[in-house]
Amino acid sequence: MSGHSTQWTEEWDLEDVALPEDSNPSVALESVCLGILDQLHAEAERLATGFMEAMLQARESHPYQERGSIGVRVRRSPSPRSAPGVFMIEWFRVRGPRRTEYIPRGAGHRYPPRAFGRTEPWERELIETYEPRFAEIRALLHQIAMLRRQARHLTDAVGRWEGIRNRY
Repeated sequence: MSGHSTQWTEEWDLEDVALPEDSNPSVALESVCLGILDQLHAEAERLATGFMEAMLQARESHPYQERGSIGVRVRRSPSPRSAPGVFMIEWFRVRGPRRTEYIPRGAGHRYPPRAFGRTEPWERELIETYEPRFAEIRALLHQIAMLRRQARHLTDAVGRWEGIRNRY
């Protein structure tokens, strides 16, 4: 399996994102962010599906004791306070029927290999194939969150500045 690649990764570009005309920069920025987030979410879903298909296929060629227990999920943020389009990519361990245990990532955008604990060699190889791309997507999600935060701060500052300017 060492030659396994993430063939589901696609190129994407900003031409696919519609920009509203004659709008303030914050609205235009939010539109671009949502477009990028949609594309990142679609890619993360393709990668997660690819991982699960590869895992199920590899699992068939191993005895029951070596079946593996790691999975990955992509889900929208459950918090109502989250910005639109936000999602998470999480690894988990299956602990029984309808029972999973979230694997904590720790600091940074990438899960360290030790976070997965004991895994089968074939399972670890699959994780090592997919996790770098998931980490890239998480890093982009972080950059978008920082950009949105800065845009909010800028909009607030400009609003205060205009309020002060109009008084004189």
